[in-house]
Amino acid sequence: MRNSMPFTIRTISLLTIFLMLFSGCDQSAQTDKAAYPQRPIKLIVPFAAGGGSDTFARILQKAIEDHNLLPEPLVIINVPGAGGTVGSRRVKNARPDGYTLLLLHEGILTSQSAGLANFGPDAFQPLCGTGRTGMVICVAGDSPFHTLQDLVEKAASEPETLLFSCSLGSPSHFAGLMIENAAPGSQFRYVQSGGGAKRFAGLQGGHADVTALSMAEYIQFRDSGLKALALLGEERDAAAPDLMTATEQGFDVIASNMQFWWAPKGTSIDKMESMTNVIQQAMQTPEVKSRLSQLQIEPIVLTGNALQANLADRTVRIQRVSQRPTIALPNFPLMIFAAVAALTLYVLSQSFLSRRVAKIESDSEPASVAPPWKLAITIALLTCLYVLFMQFEWVGYQLATMGYVIVTGLLLTHLNLKSVTSMVGLALMLSIGLHYIFTQIFIIDLP
Repeated sequence: MRNSMPFTIRTISLLTIFLMLFSGCDQSAQTDKAAYPQRPIKLIVPFAAGGGSDTFARILQKAIEDHNLLPEPLVIINVPGAGGTVGSRRVKNARPDGYTLLLLHEGILTSQSAGLANFGPDAFQPLCGTGRTGMVICVAGDSPFHTLQDLVEKAASEPETLLFSCSLGSPSHFAGLMIENAAPGSQFRYVQSGGGAKRFAGLQGGHADVTALSMAEYIQFRDSGLKALALLGEERDAAAPDLMTATEQGFDVIASNMQFWWAPKGTSIDKMESMTNVIQQAMQTPEVKSRLSQLQIEPIVLTGNALQANLADRTVRIQRVSQRPTIALPNFPLMIFAAVAALTLYVLSQSFLSRRVAKIESDSEPASVAPPWKLAITIALLTCLYVLFMQFEWVGYQLATMGYVIVTGLLLTHLNLKSVTSMVGLALMLSIGLHYIFTQIFIIDLP
C-alpha cells in the first residue's frame, strides 16, 4: 500500500494537531493581563473534603461568590494524599498562569523537614497568609495527666511509651517534636492517625495517649471527654481562658496554624496581586468574620514583608526539631530498580530454559533481530528511566512520553523504520493529546 500509516493513527494524529492549535490559541488569549481571570481559577486543597483546610477554603469561596469579587468561579479541588504533598506537587507542576493556586498551611514546611517532600516554599510564590488558630495538647478525659509537666516527665522517664497520635509530617506531628525539643530527654512514640476527628477517636478508644488539636477541634470535642494540657500559643485564648499556654508552664513551645495561599513559581506579580486583593476583600466580609469567630480562627491577613517574616519564623521553629529521624520512607527508586532486576532475571531464566528444552534452528530468526531476553531487558530499562524521569521531573510528561513511545515502538517492531510514521502518530496521541485531555478537560496537571 502507498500509505503505510493506518487510518486510525492518521485520524488521531490530525485530531492531536487540531487540539494543539486550539490549545495554543486559547493560551495566547489568556496572556492578556487586563482580562484576568478569563476562566475558572482552580484552588487545590491537598486534603479530603470536610477537613479544616477544606472548610476554610469553602468559607472564602462562598464570600467571593456572594459578593461577586471574581468575574469567574473559584473552583475548589480536593487532592488528598501523603500529608498534602500530592496536591502541592500538582500545583508546583502547574502552568504559572494564575489559574492554579494552592491553599496549604505550614504543612508545606513540615513535610519538607520530615522528608515527605523534596520541595518546600521555595518552589512556590506566596500570595498571603489568612486566619490563625492555636494548637492544643490534649489527652482523654480520664487520663492521669493534668499538666504538660506531668506529660513530659512520663515521656522522659519511659521514652517512647506514650503514643502521640498525629498525621506524620504535619503540624500536629511537629507539635510533639517541639515539646520534645523543649523538654530534653522526653520522647513520644508517634502513630499515624489522620485528621482531628480520628485523633480524638484514638484518645477515646485508648489507642493513643496524647495528641495535638486545633482550638476549634478542642472546643468541638471537649464536652465529649477531652482534657487540654496546654495551648501552644503566645497568649491565652478567649475561647478557653483557663487553659494555660506552654510558655506559662515553662516550655518554650509556640505553634499555630495559618492557611497560606501559594502560586506556581513564575506566576506574574499582577495576577498574584489581583488574587491577593480578592482574598483580602473576602476576609473583611461580615459573613467570613462571623464564621471564623465560630471556628476560633483569628481573621488575620498577612502580605508582603509581614508574610515573609512569618514564614521565616515558622521555618526556624520547625528546623529546630527536624534533626530527629522520625519517618522512614521507602526508597522508591531502589524499589523500581529491584523490580526491573527481578523482571530481567525472570526473562533470562525463561529464555535459558526454553533454549535448553527446544531446538532452535539457526535460520528461524533473522540475525538482525535481537533475542527476546535482550529486547525485554532493553524495554524494562527504558521503562525504568521513563518512571525516574517523571518522578524527579527531569523532563516533562509530553517529551518523556513521546520519546518513550517512539523508541519502544521501534524496538517492538524490530527497528523497522517503515513504522516510524505510526510510532510518531501514536506518540503524539499519548503525549500531547493526552496531556491536553488531562490538563484542559479533566483539570489534572501533569509534570
